[in-house]
Amino acid sequence: MKKLLVGACVFSAGLSAAPFDTCPSKAFLVQGNTATMYGVNLVSGAYSTFAESVGTNNKLNGIGFSVHDRYIYGWDYSNKDIGRVGKDYVLEPIMTSGFPDTNFYVGDVAIHENAFYVYKKGSSLGLYRVSLDENSSDYLQATRVIDGGSLNLNIFDMAFAPDENASLAYSVDSNGNLHRIDVSNGTSTNLGNVGQSGTFGAVYFDVENNFYISRNQDGHVYKIDINDPTNTQLFAYGPLSNTNDGARCATAPIIDDTEDPTIDYGDAPDSYGTSLDANGARHNVGDLFFGQSVSAEYLPKANDDDNGVSFLTNLETGYDSLVSFTLSKSGFVNAWIDWNGDGQFQDSERVISQYQGSAGENRVLIPVPVDAIEGSTWARFRVSNNSDIAPQGGIDNGEVEDLSVSVVASSMIQNSTSWKTAAFEDLWPQKGDYDFNDVVVRYRVITSQIGNQVVRYKIEGALVAVGAGYHNAFAIRLKDIARQHVDEAQIELNIDGTTQTESPLEANRNEAIVVIFADTRSMVPVQPGCKFFRTETGCTDIQRAPYPFDITIPLSTSYSASVATNSKVDPFIFAVDGHYHGTVVDQNNGRGWEVHLKNHEPTEAFDSSYLDQADDTSSTNGYYQTSTGLPWALIINSDWDHPIERVDMSVAYPQFAEFAQSAGVQYSTWFENPVANYQYTISNSAQN
Repeated sequence: MKKLLVGACVFSAGLSAAPFDTCPSKAFLVQGNTATMYGVNLVSGAYSTFAESVGTNNKLNGIGFSVHDRYIYGWDYSNKDIGRVGKDYVLEPIMTSGFPDTNFYVGDVAIHENAFYVYKKGSSLGLYRVSLDENSSDYLQATRVIDGGSLNLNIFDMAFAPDENASLAYSVDSNGNLHRIDVSNGTSTNLGNVGQSGTFGAVYFDVENNFYISRNQDGHVYKIDINDPTNTQLFAYGPLSNTNDGARCATAPIIDDTEDPTIDYGDAPDSYGTSLDANGARHNVGDLFFGQSVSAEYLPKANDDDNGVSFLTNLETGYDSLVSFTLSKSGFVNAWIDWNGDGQFQDSERVISQYQGSAGENRVLIPVPVDAIEGSTWARFRVSNNSDIAPQGGIDNGEVEDLSVSVVASSMIQNSTSWKTAAFEDLWPQKGDYDFNDVVVRYRVITSQIGNQVVRYKIEGALVAVGAGYHNAFAIRLKDIARQHVDEAQIELNIDGTTQTESPLEANRNEAIVVIFADTRSMVPVQPGCKFFRTETGCTDIQRAPYPFDITIPLSTSYSASVATNSKVDPFIFAVDGHYHGTVVDQNNGRGWEVHLKNHEPTEAFDSSYLDQADDTSSTNGYYQTSTGLPWALIINSDWDHPIERVDMSVAYPQFAEFAQSAGVQYSTWFENPVANYQYTISNSAQN
C-alpha cells in the first residue's frame, strides 16, 4: 500500500484548471493507450474529439464526472493514482494514499457523496473509496470497501444512478448480467441478463435513470431499464475501440435544448419508433442525406423535409415497384415497409438491405408481397455510412425519411414448386468419376400470374457444393421465353445478400438465359488442406454455409401459363472462357460447352461438335446420356446429400443406375436409399 503523505500538497504544484461550466448533456469517452478525450451524443452515437491528448503519454481509465465540483476524475496510469480533468482537458495528477500498487480501469464518482470509487477483481484488490471532499477528515485517503474475491465481477466500467440518497452503482459483465453494487458495504445483486454480451467499457446514466452501455467491439450503445433488464434496446451506433471508458453527468438530460439541434427524426406514427422515448430512428445531421437538404430538429415532425425518396410506380400486390432516391453522396440505404399494417417495422419487412447508393439518383426495384394488406401504410428509408442498421435507434450520420404510402390490391397469384436439387458432372462427354458433386444447386421456382398470364419468375436457391477443379458457370434457361420479352432493367439478382450490379441476362440470345453464378469455382472458399467446397471428408469448409441466391425476372410481355410452365425452367452449366476444361473443350469458347439434363437440348450458344464424343450418345439415344442411359445432370425433387469426392453415384446410391437406365420407371425413390458414409453430411465432413 502507498504510504500516507504528510501535509496538504495533494495536487501537483501550479495546476489550477477551471471546472466545466455546466453539467453537460454529452457523455465523455476516453480511448487509446495514449488517452484521447471524445464527446459522445448518446442520442445519435455521434462523437467529436475534445482533446487529442490530455497531457499524458499513457492511459486514463475508470473516469467519472463529479456533480459536486464539475471535474472529471479517473485513474492516471502514468502515476498509478487518480487525476482530474477540467474544461481545458489537461490531466492534473492527484496524490492520494491507501491504494495498492496497480492500475484500475473501473471507476466513477458517486452522486450521493463526494467520493471516487474504483474496482478491480482479485482477493488482494477489490472496491476502493477515496474522498474528494476537502472538508472531510479522510480527504484523498483510499480505503478498501471489500476485497475483489468477495466482490468478484468481470466488469469494465460502472456508473452511479442519479439518486443523491442512494449508494448504488451499476454495471454489465461480459456475459450480459446487470449488477447493482451497493458501495456502502460492497455487496452486489444480479438483476438479470440484458441479452447482450461483450466488453462494455463505457457505461452511463441520464437524469431519468436510464442506463446506457457501450460495447468496445462494435460501438453499439444499448439502453437498459434497470428495473427490467430484459427491456434492452439497441439505442445508437457509436465508436468502437479496444480500450474504452466513459463518464457522464448523470443529472443531465441527454438532449440540451439550450443548444442548436443536431438530430433528424422520422415522421411516422410513434408505434414505428419515431420519438426519442420510443427509441425512434434518428441521425446526426451532416453531409450525407436524401434529396436537397436535411434539417435538424428537437422533436419529430418539426421539419417535414422528406424530399429525396419517391415511388415511381404503384405499390401493387404481387408486382415490383420502382423507387427512386437521391443521395448527396455515397452511402448505405436500408428501407422497410409495413406490409401487414400492424404499425411496426419488422425485420422481415426490410425491402432494401445494405444497398450502397451513389451520389445522385438511384433506382431500386421492390417486390410487393402478394399478401400485403391493401390500404395506407408507412415506409421508412435510412441512409448512413453504416451498412447494416435497424429501423429504430440513433446513428451519427445520414438521414431518415418516413413516407405514407398506399398498397393497391391486384388479382395476381403465385405458384411455387417444391425445393429441388440440381447436380452436375462436368467431365462430359466423358463419364469421369461420376460423383455428381461438381456443381450442386438447391432451388425452387415461383411464378406470378394474373389470370392465365405469367408476368414474373422468381427463383430462390443456394450453391450447395463445388467439387470441380474446372471453372463452371451455373445458368437457367427459360425455355420458350424470348429474351426480348424480359424486362431486363428490372431484373434483380442477389447472391449471399449482395445485389449484383451487372445484368445476369445473357446478351445476344433469342431465348431468355440468366447466369446465376458466372464462375462457381472462383467464388467459393476452399479451406487449407482441401481442394473443393463441401465435398470432402476431413475438411472444415462446413463452416461456410451454402451460398444463397434469389433472382426476380419480370416479363415485359406476359405468357400463357401453359407456355411458361415451371417445368420449362432449365438449369445447366457451361465452361468459363479462358480456363482449361479438359482436352475436349476449347478454352477460347468455353461457353460453347454445356451440360443439361438428360434429353434436354442445349441452348443456341452450344457448339454441336462436342456431341457424340467419348461416352456421349446424344445423336442415337437422346441428349446427354451414355449408351446405357446414364445422365450427366440430375434433378432430385427434395433436399439431397450428394456423394463425397470421387465416390461413384452408383456406389453411394446403388439403385440409381437402374433408375436411370429404366428412364425412371424403376426405383423412383433411389435417392432415399443411400449407402452410409458415402454422402456429404456434416458428420462425414468433420471426420479426421
